[in-house]
Amino acid sequence: MTETGQGFNMKDNYSVYKFDRELYSSSQGIEKILNVVKGFKTGRLIIVASQNIALERKLEELVSLAVRGEEILWSGMEKLKSDQLAFVEELIPSKNRSSVESAIRQSFQELGDILKSVTLVGDCSDITRKFVTGLGKVWIARILSEKIKSRGIPSCWINSKELIDADSEAAGVTVDLESTSEKIIGLISKKTDSEIFVVTGGRALSGDGKSISLGKHGMEVTSSVYANVLGADELVFWTNSDGVKSADPQKVPAAVTIPELSYAEATELAYIGAEILHPGAFTYAISGNIPIRIRSVEDLSLKGTLISNSESAGGSMVKGFSIVDNISLLNIEGSGMVGVPGISSRLFSALHKKNISVITISQASSEHSICCGVSSDQAVEAREIAREIFKPELTGFKINSIEIEDECAILGAVGDLMSGTPGISAKFFGALGKAGVNVRAIAQGSSERNISAVIKSEEATKALRAVHSGFYLSNQTLSIGLIGPGLIGSTLLNQIAGESERLKTKFGVDLRLRGILRSKKMILEENILDVSSWSDLLNESPVKADINAFAEHIDSEYIPHKVIIDCTTSDTVPSNYLKWVKRGIHIITPNKKAGTTPMPQYLELMKETRKRGVHFLYETTVGAGLPVIGTLRDLIHTGDKIKKIEGVFSGTLAYLFWRFDGTKPFSTLVKEARELGFTEPDPRDDLSGMDIVRKTVILAREVGHSVEIRDIPVKSLVPDSLVDVSLDQFMSNLGMMDEEMDALYRDAAEKKEVIKYTGIIEEDGNCNVLLKSYPMDHPFAGISGTDNIVAFTTDRYNEQPLVVLGPGAGPHVTAGGVFADLLRLASYLGAKL
Repeated sequence: MTETGQGFNMKDNYSVYKFDRELYSSSQGIEKILNVVKGFKTGRLIIVASQNIALERKLEELVSLAVRGEEILWSGMEKLKSDQLAFVEELIPSKNRSSVESAIRQSFQELGDILKSVTLVGDCSDITRKFVTGLGKVWIARILSEKIKSRGIPSCWINSKELIDADSEAAGVTVDLESTSEKIIGLISKKTDSEIFVVTGGRALSGDGKSISLGKHGMEVTSSVYANVLGADELVFWTNSDGVKSADPQKVPAAVTIPELSYAEATELAYIGAEILHPGAFTYAISGNIPIRIRSVEDLSLKGTLISNSESAGGSMVKGFSIVDNISLLNIEGSGMVGVPGISSRLFSALHKKNISVITISQASSEHSICCGVSSDQAVEAREIAREIFKPELTGFKINSIEIEDECAILGAVGDLMSGTPGISAKFFGALGKAGVNVRAIAQGSSERNISAVIKSEEATKALRAVHSGFYLSNQTLSIGLIGPGLIGSTLLNQIAGESERLKTKFGVDLRLRGILRSKKMILEENILDVSSWSDLLNESPVKADINAFAEHIDSEYIPHKVIIDCTTSDTVPSNYLKWVKRGIHIITPNKKAGTTPMPQYLELMKETRKRGVHFLYETTVGAGLPVIGTLRDLIHTGDKIKKIEGVFSGTLAYLFWRFDGTKPFSTLVKEARELGFTEPDPRDDLSGMDIVRKTVILAREVGHSVEIRDIPVKSLVPDSLVDVSLDQFMSNLGMMDEEMDALYRDAAEKKEVIKYTGIIEEDGNCNVLLKSYPMDHPFAGISGTDNIVAFTTDRYNEQPLVVLGPGAGPHVTAGGVFADLLRLASYLGAKL
């Protein structure tokens, strides 16, 4: 800040701040303003103070009561005065508040005199009404200035209404910058002891000395004028948002803050309805080449959006998207318009005379039709005007029809870099086409900085999300939903949490976990879940599980790709796969149920995936993280002929027969494996052999054989008498299997072989699941622990089979395999991993 005593100098650094008006309604809001002011370190600061909407309405109500002559007026005024004095008392220390309290009391005395006159007359002029409703600006300017002083910062307040000269014309109010500059500079030059100037705004003096409004955005215009005449370093609008968004975040949760905009881009966005300043609000800042910044008062570490004269100011080719609602299309069609000059001129001149604003224009190159977008509340009038001026053409059948199409909206895209860049329109309309949005009309300015499409209002949000996704999100952005956060699912979530940032930064793969579903409840997040705390979030979620609502949420309109990961062993979840595929949702799963459903259902699912270009990835259904299915597919797709597949597909049974060396009964090994967590809670699920049967069916179908579960003979290790008993009874009577198992072991040992539980697929499609013994030098004999092993005998690998060997069970390797499928999906979608 400048040193106290320094006079006005155009070389001084000036900044102009304008805060959101609602911040002035409470002491908490004022403290946020002071927190910003505290961080201002260089030069002198102008704060354009606003009154909050509630205060303005209370003053408006006093005027209305006065006009009606209601006695409640006076108690209402006293209450308002009491509230303002209480606000002063709350904010300003007692030693600093006397002058502002005196000023407010004096102001209310003058207000009382004005309202008495209004009561007597029973009417209130517009000038008087504007004066009364604007008093709050003066009060808040005084209060804020005094509050800043109480913090030891030299400050003063200025009433701007007599400093800004302007002319009011039909086209609006135009500020006379030359005379305004003389007044503002002249006054500030006398305030040598102030570093911060809190000024009022929104009003100006006309050429005949009358007070006039600077319009709906008068506070912003005042800020822009001060920035211009003082040659400010920056004009900052402090809001609750961290800057201009690439789209309305209420409609597009994935919207991001735009770091930089050119003046032209900001103007275009404002005109098509973006949540940004009105173009007129920063006209004077633009003419003075003043950088404009929109920042968040909530987080001062954020830099917000910078608006400057720099064209193509970095970032995306398309900076932002917006929707203009409540539009109607006025359509004029007729072959008699072809080649006839003046048609457009007659239409738009007539509409202009009736103050009907034309928002967008589109005309066919054949000149057979022309349409324009107008506000819906002016549509009927516009149609009648058109019918009147073209009455001769309608009577002579040169124009066939003049109609309006209601319930439309304009979707606009803006960006300096659009100009001269091929493919922008293709990408824009391609995104709309993929989303199934029908375009009613198209318009593009000659600068190519803006492209607009008229669409139906009911499709506006879907369209906005589609084009935003097409330009702003990586094509490898995935909306991910996980079902079954059990042992495998939770491990997968932890793996994703550890790698997602690296994958996004290095490869552009944006993994957005947006939902987790378990049996009783689910959690849904609009943008992205905090994967690191998913468990707490899910436990605290009040949302009951609903698999249809879950899929609906994951099938987001504004994210390019959707995938559901099913980490359950459920029979019911896979029954949803077909309808998910029809919606375009990719599926990844270690669940074997979908791959072993009856052949007609299986074939229909596979047909739909190919038809719709949707991926169904299930590598982990066989061999956990081992590349079993991938290897088999590579062999088939490269023309090799599969003669036989033989494998140990169960990690649990592989472990049991690895440990089964005759030193312990088989039943003891089962109990120990169960205690270590190597078996299912009910070991019969493993010992029945059904897990291997399902894996055998999956591989057989991958080869092309039509195989059902019932077609495969299986050797169950569960004695018939124990199949249907309780789990406790089964565990108590496990020893019943020991005699048969011991005999099998002895027979194999005598032949110097070892027993393995094996699935076999023959060349003709016959399959079998059985106990089989192998010589000690056979690859299957050498596996250990929970290893799986698969041998492919083919035309190419005939004398020596192709063997895939490795851990085939466990949450980490299975989850890793699912994660690999997820990245494989990203690669299919274009990621360069």
